[in-house]
Amino acid sequence: MIELARNPDGATGRSIAESQNLPAAYLEQLMARLRNANLVTSIRGAKGKFVLARNPEAINLSEIVTALDGPIEIADCSDVTYCRTNPETCTLRQIFVGANNVLHEHLAKTNLAELARRQQQEEVSQAVDYII
Repeated sequence: MIELARNPDGATGRSIAESQNLPAAYLEQLMARLRNANLVTSIRGAKGKFVLARNPEAINLSEIVTALDGPIEIADCSDVTYCRTNPETCTLRQIFVGANNVLHEHLAKTNLAELARRQQQEEVSQAVDYII
């Protein structure tokens, strides 16, 4: 998604896979999930490519993570044996709900454009300078 945010005209699956060191087949699976979530669109044909479905400022990290991995949860009551029998009486339930809400809110605060800017800054700061 950062690659697409940095290339407003879109990018080919091959170029994204190469830049991110991902197998092309795996990238296709990821892009299918992102298409289903209406975060990317694909242009077919000889000049086929992927493009963002919306402006990168309008796409937040919570949407991306949810599209790729499903609902965001640090923990769930089903992870605790006692909760499976009666979630209403589990003392950890509210802790789990609160932690999940904090994570979701944190990811929702950062949009894709900001993440792309941070990535660019990181790459510039890591650039090696051989001036003597």
